[in-house]
Amino acid sequence: MRANAGAIVTFNTSDFPNHSVEPFALEVVHPDTFLLDLLDLAPGVVIGELTRQASANRRAPKTLSQVLDVLDRAGVPAFADEVRRRTA
Repeated sequence: MRANAGAIVTFNTSDFPNHSVEPFALEVVHPDTFLLDLLDLAPGVVIGELTRQASANRRAPKTLSQVLDVLDRAGVPAFADEVRRRTA
């Protein structure tokens, strides 16, 4: 609230019922939804960053597909699937 945020991005959306955030004009967003919105707004930037992150792992560089598998298991499956679809 002090940062004038417009949203809280959390897996625990049930911890923030509407009546608790409405007075502050906050939206509660699941990470999968948030990442899908980012992908729609700037697909090249998002996919480019995912690719950069995959190769930046010095001990064990990963492929984009491996990074998407991790994101899928971490709780953002719709985002991972959409990136796969767009990069197929």
